Amino acid sequence: PRTFQAGRLRKLHGYLVAVSQVDHAVGQMVGFLERGGLRQNTIVIYTSDHGDYAAEHDIMEKAPGICADAITRIPMIWSWPDHFQSDHTSPQLVESVDVSNTLRRLTADITPLETSDGKDSPHLLQGQELAVRDIAVTEFAWSKSVRKGQYRLVTYPAIMFPEVDPWEMNNLYFDPNSADLAREMERDLLEWLITTTRPATTNGVEIPSGRETLKRNRYTTNLDGKIHPDWLRDAQTKNYL
Repeated sequence: PRTFQAGRLRKLHGYLVAVSQVDHAVGQMVGFLERGGLRQNTIVIYTSDHGDYAAEHDIMEKAPGICADAITRIPMIWSWPDHFQSDHTSPQLVESVDVSNTLRRLTADITPLETSDGKDSPHLLQGQELAVRDIAVTEFAWSKSVRKGQYRLVTYPAIMFPEVDPWEMNNLYFDPNSADLAREMERDLLEWLITTTRPATTNGVEIPSGRETLKRNRYTTNLDGKIHPDWLRDAQTKNYL
C-alpha cells in the first residue's frame, strides 16, 4: 500500500539488502588478500562519505543533510593483523580528513600533505584512548555541524528555516538551560573555521619551496594557490593579516 509505514518497510528492506551486498563484497576482497598472502602487509579501511536516513526522523534519504548522526557518523573500521588492537572500539572523535595523516604515520614512504587539516590518530588503532579532537565538524554548502561530546550544534542560513527546527528530535538551542553550551559550541565552530580554512594568498607571505609548492610572481604558495595558516602566523609582513 502507498502508506508511510509501508514505504518505511520497503526502505528498510532495500537498506538491509544493500548492507548484506557490501558485506559480501568486502568478504570477497579480504579473502582474496588472504589467499594471495597479502593480508599481513595490507591495511584495510572500511568507511563511507556519509550516512543515510533509513527512516530515522521519518526521513527516507540522505537529504536534508548533516543535522543528525544518521548522516554524519560514518563507519570507520581499520584492520591490519599484528599491528592494530583487535576488537577495539574507540569513542574518540575523528574526521575523514584524518585518514591521510594517519596513513602517513603508519607508512614511512608517504609524504605529508602540507595543506591537510587531518590529525594523526594511529594510537587509537593500537588501543590507546587519547583524544584526537575536541570537536568534529561536518560541512555542507548550506550548513555546518559541530559535534562535542554528546551534543551537536547545527547552523543553517535563516532563509532555509523560517521556523525554528533543524530536524533534530529535541532542539536545545533555544532552551535557556542550554544557552551557555550553545555559545561555547558556536565559539568552537568559529575557531575551527578560522584555523582550518586555507587562506588563498600571493601577497606578502613566503613559504619554503618544496614538492607541493609553486612560485607565482614573487611568492611561493602551495600548488592549489593556498597557504597553511601556520605560515601566516610567522609572516614577516602583517598587512595580509
